[in-house]
Parts: sequence; C-alpha cells; structure tokens
Amino acid sequence: MKHTLKLEKVIPFEELRQILRNVVFRGLYNSKGEKMRPYEHAKFTFAKVYPLKEIGFPAEIEVNGRRDILFTPQPTIYQTQIEITEIVDHFLQSEGIRMTDLREGIQYLWEGRGMFHILPPVIEKHKYVLNNGFIDLPQLLNRFSGTYAKDARGNLHHLGNSELHNFFIDEVSQLAHLDTFNSTTPIMNYGLPYSGEHAFHIICDGAHRLDYVLEKLQQPITVIVAEAESDDCPLIPYYAFPAPLRPTIRLSSKKAEKMFYRLERDKIHLLNDFIRKILHYDWEAAGLLVGKLRSNVEIY
Repeated sequence: MKHTLKLEKVIPFEELRQILRNVVFRGLYNSKGEKMRPYEHAKFTFAKVYPLKEIGFPAEIEVNGRRDILFTPQPTIYQTQIEITEIVDHFLQSEGIRMTDLREGIQYLWEGRGMFHILPPVIEKHKYVLNNGFIDLPQLLNRFSGTYAKDARGNLHHLGNSELHNFFIDEVSQLAHLDTFNSTTPIMNYGLPYSGEHAFHIICDGAHRLDYVLEKLQQPITVIVAEAESDDCPLIPYYAFPAPLRPTIRLSSKKAEKMFYRLERDKIHLLNDFIRKILHYDWEAAGLLVGKLRSNVEIY
C-alpha cells in the first residue's frame, strides 16, 4: 500500500522547548482549578540512548558523559505502531532527516490520516527517595502539595493528602475514603540495599521510536531529557512506576490486548485506579499532534 506523506514544517529546538512548556496534565489542577503544566519549570537537553548490549543488559542513556539505565512506564510495544514508525522513518530519510538523530520537531501531513508531529523521544529525569528500595511515600506525597484532582461533581481534592474524602465517582455515588496511591505503591521495591535519593530516566514520549531504532536498526538515538530546573521545584512524579525496558510485551495492536485478560506485566500506576489517568499529558493543548490517550477511564 502506498503512503503519501508531506513535510509541512520543521520546528527548531528553541521553539520546541517553548511549545513543550505549554503541555498540560489531563486531570491535575492547581487550587484555582486550572490545569497544571508538567514542564512549566523544566529544562531540556539532548542525550543519547544506546541499544542493549546483550540479553539481560539494560538500554543505557548517556547524559554529559555519564551512562545510566533507561526505564519505561509501560513495557508493552505494538507492532502496528512499529510499522507506522518505519513508514515515517523512510519518509524522513527522503527529506534528508534522520530519526536516529532528530534534534527538532517535524510537522507532516499523512494523506488520508491527517496532520502529525514527530519529536525526538522525550525522557524525563525523576529523583525518588528510597528507603531500603521502597519509595519514601511521605516524601512522594509532598511532591503533590498544591495539586488537585477533580471528582465527577467538579470538587477539588488535594493530592498532598494520603486519602481523598467524599470523592464522587459519578453524579450520585461517592467514596468516603479513597487512598491517593495505588495499593501496589507501598510494596514496590527497587533493591533492599538502596536508600537515599536516586535518579530514574523514564521514557515519556517515543517508546515505539526508541524500540524501532534500538531493536530494528540497532543504532543509538538522540533524545530530549526533561528535568527540573532546580531541586526546589522538582517535576511532578510520573504517572507510572519506572520499570526495566526489557523484557517487553509485544502485541500486534492495542486491540489485541483484549485477547489477554490478565497481562502479567504492564504498567503499574502511581495513583489509585479511580484517578490513575489524571497524570497523563494533553499534548494537543500545546499544539502537538503526537498521539491520543486510549482509555475508558473518565478524567474530570
């Protein structure tokens, strides 16, 4: 099948940085009920991700000459997305652009499908405090100070508390007590010997581009690292726990997940199931057409 793609615009990195600062959370608010921006106080730099050396070894990200393990929030890859990525890669090559070393945003028109953007993969650097490998929950809660979730009636609930009270899940039914964190949060462990602050580089956008380049092309790839400008204003914790990049669940498509009622290894959300999607990003609010959230969960 022939695909017709047309280059519409190249977005320089300086402009792209400003655009990224306008990305908003889908359901995280400040005390005034305004959607918060994950990158409002972030800085952006380029880094390089290297393929896995052999089975059992992690992919690595190199930042300023130092290599660290690359983590993912969702160890699931869809073949349909890889096929789309390959088509886009061939199109970029015809324009003299390499997906392996993309340093700007690309806007393109796919005939019959619409307008899209492709960016360098975005990796977020988060610092979590561990106690014998367990994430320090009081410290993590403190990161949510001043942030709120809305219930079905539009009431704001402060996420800096360990419990939310009188949380409406629809116009009528409410929960007297709702734990802020997912029930798995207290038992997630990253190694008993580890305590203190540890940095995690987590894939935010571009998992399939990374997989395509690292696995199929077996080449390094340039990425954007988003991190806090200062320790006084850290990034809001990511929506899911960092997990090793491999092993990977490989499915033919998102629809194929319905064949597997109990996937043994998928994302582990940070927040309670009733609010687990509120930390996802709305890229379109910043004018970026990079993908849509596939979810049956209502976000208020």
